[in-house]
Amino acid sequence: MNNTERRTHHRYLAPSLSISLKSIEPQADNINSIQLSMVDFNCFGMAVESQHNFKIGEELQVIISDKLNQSVDVDCFVCNRAKTADGYRSGLYFMHQGENIVASRQLLMSMEQQFDKVV
Repeated sequence: MNNTERRTHHRYLAPSLSISLKSIEPQADNINSIQLSMVDFNCFGMAVESQHNFKIGEELQVIISDKLNQSVDVDCFVCNRAKTADGYRSGLYFMHQGENIVASRQLLMSMEQQFDKVV
């Protein structure tokens, strides 16, 4: 694995955010059994850890929520994956599609700004 930082935008630890998997394509596994935990976040993507071995290029739909009871449905794809001691770490890149592109992007930016104020 290459240790060179590939990210062009700062990522934040996001302990106040939660994530749940809404759907995967194709529906190969029982979605309710797949647990995700967020590693870091920005308005363009995030890193998650899971026991599930997502494939690079796989498209997911996730729900991101904050402690202010805001939530946003986001389509994303797996852009990288690495084996960890407890499962897999996957990098997700957000894809903004459909009618709510502006609304979802603004909500993700709002969530990111919560962490900007702390830094």
